[in-house]
Amino acid sequence: MTHTSFALFAMMLGCGAIACSASGEDATTRDQHPTTQAGGATNLGSGGAVVAAAGGASSTSGGTGTITVPIGGGAGEENCGFQNFNLNPVPADVLLVLDRSASMEDPPDGSSSTTSKWDLVVPAVNEVIAQTGSHVSWGLKSFPEGEGSECVAGSVTSKVDVAIADADAAEVVAQVTATTPKGNGTPTGDAISAAVTYLQGVSNGHKKYLLLATDGEPSCAGTTKDSTKARPYAVKAVAAALSAGSPTYVVGVATTKATASQALNDMATAGGVATGGGNPLATRYYLASTKADLVAALQTITGDVQKTCVFNLDPPPPAPDFIAVKVSGTAIARDPNSQEGWQYTNAAHTALEVYGAACTTIQSMADKVEIIYGCLGVPPR
Repeated sequence: MTHTSFALFAMMLGCGAIACSASGEDATTRDQHPTTQAGGATNLGSGGAVVAAAGGASSTSGGTGTITVPIGGGAGEENCGFQNFNLNPVPADVLLVLDRSASMEDPPDGSSSTTSKWDLVVPAVNEVIAQTGSHVSWGLKSFPEGEGSECVAGSVTSKVDVAIADADAAEVVAQVTATTPKGNGTPTGDAISAAVTYLQGVSNGHKKYLLLATDGEPSCAGTTKDSTKARPYAVKAVAAALSAGSPTYVVGVATTKATASQALNDMATAGGVATGGGNPLATRYYLASTKADLVAALQTITGDVQKTCVFNLDPPPPAPDFIAVKVSGTAIARDPNSQEGWQYTNAAHTALEVYGAACTTIQSMADKVEIIYGCLGVPPR
């Protein structure tokens, strides 16, 4: 999916962002030179150019990716100026949280092959990261750290192996290749918590996801070695990640133990992006026992995260409480709970995200999105 597959957006800039003009001077300073038509319409041409009518109406003609800014207000109101932008949906950030515990050196249970789970994971992960590097900003955090005792302080720190950055797929691939499965224990909860803390410090306006790849159940709840405590401890960490705005995809590498499967199911459900649809008996995480399974699972996940509904606002709205977001011509409400409708992604109002059914509509690429800025104190129509 290319970013330009998304349809046209419209934004009306408030007077606080750029200079306003008196009625009749709405588009005379544009880069493109308009021609005035009968009835006061201003036509900027075809092939993707803006077609705007006086009084606030706007439309587009041809092309994709150009934002049209409608003329503001009716008779007696101050008109806001014009500005064009070429915006695309924001790329996704994915932090791979990779289990490097020693059990990854074992072959899958019941397999006649001597190929270890680690030797299945590394080529599969590297293949998909290399394929998606132009659309996904990757990062890597492996756990546990070091090769010391199990469930001790320091087995998970704030360290990330590769920081998230644009076009860094090759660096992540190289680091995954260089990593060895020699860790002792599976402190999944602490790894997720550290990953979320890191992501909260990455303020690039991108939608952020965690991708947990592990072969079994957690074994550490902090410094306590007790799988019965470690399982809910990890689920709580994944739920906290979702509350912080980072859904978690869970990939189980050749997971066969019943308690491990239940733990991964619970984490996947808490992560907000579980597989299996509405079937309560289905496996909720992505189960993979071969390289082909892993590649397919990772391709599904990366395909999902690329269907972003996050959009940069540049410049941000001059009156953040006076904007309208429309999908297929229908206004959607601002939702502080981030379940349906839309919400700003940060306090600076430099990006917003559309949620729920409206996001599904956007992902279908069948309809356009309009983001309309109003002047201070004047709600957009």
